[in-house]
Amino acid sequence: MDGWCFEEEATCWRDVGGESICFDGYLDGERYVFAVSQIALNDYYGTDDTLEDAENNYLNNYQHVESVAARFASEYEPNDEPPHYFIDSDGFNEFA
Repeated sequence: MDGWCFEEEATCWRDVGGESICFDGYLDGERYVFAVSQIALNDYYGTDDTLEDAENNYLNNYQHVESVAARFASEYEPNDEPPHYFIDSDGFNEFA
């Protein structure tokens, strides 16, 4: 995963008002915040379009989601402010 490290257990939070699931990734000791849209997670895993289902999709598939995030981050520059990487449906499907 090109040097990216993620928590050993699935740890995430909901982006307040943003309808995204967020989690941390680390590269060379620096923390980056990833946000994956609710729609991206629910569409990819074929679940109802709710934030609860998006969170469950992340928790049940976090290793896959994090590998998608690492591939995404290897192709795109981070934002200056968190979330440093925002992954929508197109981005998720491109790297899934």
